[in-house]
Amino acid sequence: MPAGVILAGSFPWDNAAFDRLLPRALVPVASRPLITYGMAWMASCGLTSVTVCGNRNTRLLAPELDRHTPAGLTLTYMSDPMPRGSAGCLADAVANEPRDTVVVIDSTALPNVDLSALLTQHWASRAAATLVVHAQPPTTTGVSWPTPVGIYVFDREALTSIPPRGYFDIKEHLIPRLCNEGRHVGAFVAAAETPRVLNAPTYLAVNALVTEQVIALGHVPEGYRRHGEALVHLEATVAADAVLAGPIIVAAGTTIGSGAVVVGPASLGCDVAIEADAVVSRSAVWRRSRVGRGAAIDRTIVGDDAIVAPRVVVSHAVVAPAPGGAITERYAFTAVPSRFTDQQVARTAS
Repeated sequence: MPAGVILAGSFPWDNAAFDRLLPRALVPVASRPLITYGMAWMASCGLTSVTVCGNRNTRLLAPELDRHTPAGLTLTYMSDPMPRGSAGCLADAVANEPRDTVVVIDSTALPNVDLSALLTQHWASRAAATLVVHAQPPTTTGVSWPTPVGIYVFDREALTSIPPRGYFDIKEHLIPRLCNEGRHVGAFVAAAETPRVLNAPTYLAVNALVTEQVIALGHVPEGYRRHGEALVHLEATVAADAVLAGPIIVAAGTTIGSGAVVVGPASLGCDVAIEADAVVSRSAVWRRSRVGRGAAIDRTIVGDDAIVAPRVVVSHAVVAPAPGGAITERYAFTAVPSRFTDQQVARTAS
């Protein structure tokens, strides 16, 4: 089987509050680090060895990923002391790799591609590289442009085109160089768009999507119980008069107080406190954070250890921890998939 590489060295270009919360690979999606979905995809397709390239964040990844590593998958970690770009990191990661084929994914992607079909096409076409693309809806001129989704397959020999030093990107540098060298670069057209976490709105959209999918599967994971549509950890506490409406995941150690309302899709991390009469709708509340008594949040990310003060209203925002309280930063609105309209949420919370 091919070798696997996960690129986890994302750079926060705009220094937004969301990017300051956690390395993007570790943001919790339905109570699991984002990168673990790529790990599980590779393992389910038969890959046994995966290298995680985390740049300066590599030291933070290993402690979080050990318990999420699928059986039979060996993870190794690589850190480049200087920025090398996605292609540079890839070349360094497989410098001593004997296998002829390398599967590469970006840690921000939730891969939903048939890897067997992708590899079959790559090998049959004898391509130096194969990009997974998704055709966007046609423009007003009727043109549909294919967009890379962050998944690639490379022939080992193609990586010799990457310089041994300096910054070198896959899309901006490696693919054009391969084309200029006359090597065949193929495209595998995915049937569906690959969800990616690129900022706060796309994170909430992906978290909502995966939470809904987990609930829809009907499987109750070990250590959880059903509470209506919600999955609630056996070590979480939900007040008898609290309301949980829609797909929700409640992790261990979390408490939901009397009269509180949680509207899904939503996820509550470990050791979260939703105090009495608070309202949480279509949001992600991360570990050890607190939503104060009578507060209301909608389409909001509450970072690890952050506090939403009592009786405040927060919407379309990122709440980050800060000395003596929290910093709230609004983000540009992007529709988040939900089975509840704004009017339904308002009625549920009233």
